Amino acid sequence: MTVWRITDGEGGLDSGARAAAPRYDIVEHDTALLRIAAASASTRLQMSGEIDVSNAPDVGHALHAAQARMPGDLHVDLTAVEFVDVAGLRAFTKAARDLDEHGRLLVLHAVSPHIDRLFAMIGWHTSPGLQIHCRPRR
Repeated sequence: MTVWRITDGEGGLDSGARAAAPRYDIVEHDTALLRIAAASASTRLQMSGEIDVSNAPDVGHALHAAQARMPGDLHVDLTAVEFVDVAGLRAFTKAARDLDEHGRLLVLHAVSPHIDRLFAMIGWHTSPGLQIHCRPRR
């Protein structure tokens, strides 16, 4: 599923209230290619760089660690992710399916249009437990 506008309901972004920025205080992975930071008090991750076959297992481990920390949906900020290959998409899809088995979601935020298009071309945008929120079009 692709969602172009993020809504939070009462008190959320659409209500005019500013969402408090999560504090990313755990570094799950940090290399020249990819950095994954986590918020210890919530199931939120922030990724920056590129996700490919060389670090897709690390993405999977970080997603699993975040979902094990706290109950609820897992949110991933991809604002600073410039590239994702099929191995990276597979890591997200697998995590979404695992979460779906427990009634939870993997919510990808600020997905670039070309990454969203790749999800759709492969057909994984409809994977159980996955929600994709794209960056606003300019």
